[in-house]
Amino acid sequence: MLDKMASPSHPVAPPTTAGEFDLLQEMARTIVQAAELLAATLNGKTPATHGWPEIRELEHKGDAIARDLFELLLTPRATQADQDSLRSLTGYLDDVLDGIEAAAARLAIYRIRRAIPPAKAMGQLVLDSARELAAALDSLRQMRDVFPHTRMLHRLENRGDDLLREAIERLFAGRTSPKDLLKWKDVFELLESATDRCEDIANVLETIVVAAGVEDRLVAGGLVMDIGRHEVVVDGTPIPLSVKEYALLHLLLRYQGKVVRRERVLADVWGEDYFGDSRTLDTHVGWLRKKVERRGGVRIVSVRGVGYRLDLLQ
Repeated sequence: MLDKMASPSHPVAPPTTAGEFDLLQEMARTIVQAAELLAATLNGKTPATHGWPEIRELEHKGDAIARDLFELLLTPRATQADQDSLRSLTGYLDDVLDGIEAAAARLAIYRIRRAIPPAKAMGQLVLDSARELAAALDSLRQMRDVFPHTRMLHRLENRGDDLLREAIERLFAGRTSPKDLLKWKDVFELLESATDRCEDIANVLETIVVAAGVEDRLVAGGLVMDIGRHEVVVDGTPIPLSVKEYALLHLLLRYQGKVVRRERVLADVWGEDYFGDSRTLDTHVGWLRKKVERRGGVRIVSVRGVGYRLDLLQ
């Protein structure tokens, strides 16, 4: 949890230099270009034999950008944590581009001329994730409104998991030959891995923002947490929360759509030395549900044996 929040009137300097931001944004633009070419290939607008060489060139460009970033990060910095986060960010960005190139390579190597509908849907999901990723890095440069983009990246990754399961189920349920089944399963898994890496990037971006102390607002449906003012508003109405309820909601909002383990909640909200009854957590979740769920357009889901997840109502 944050010990100190920055006031919006006193912006905190971002934990990277202009040169690093320039390279990160250039890498993001390169990923978007590659994802656009991949989507065009899957939609039949570009032959795989033409799309793959162009994507491969973009992947080589990305490798060069990543090398420049890693070399830049060798310069001594004020905090090791910033360097570690940025190294992880650089590596994951490179992984996204590698995944896109690998998927395009398979389309060409397997001589696939017409993509099946699930592949087109997954290709579009990769493109949506790439664009959201670029927007998130633009926001990171200003250190403002990063969380709406990272929340969307989490949701897109969830959708990627669903599409992968649906696609593989469809392959086995139909009359697909064993040869084609193996080809498409390979492509699907590469596409889904790209969305996985995008979510890894979202996690790193959130860590950078929290560490910089500039996290300002978290939003889910009609629920708004203004961290600078330490206020929660549901459907336009301020809602009084206890210290524990606020901390619990903050954690669930940060990981919206993802399960937060009970052990993590107890450690972050009650402290690592807490040895009380875990039913205390269930009681606080119950109180929180009554205050935010109905009018906030959200629900706090209990995941049996694991923890809790905050979802938007459909």
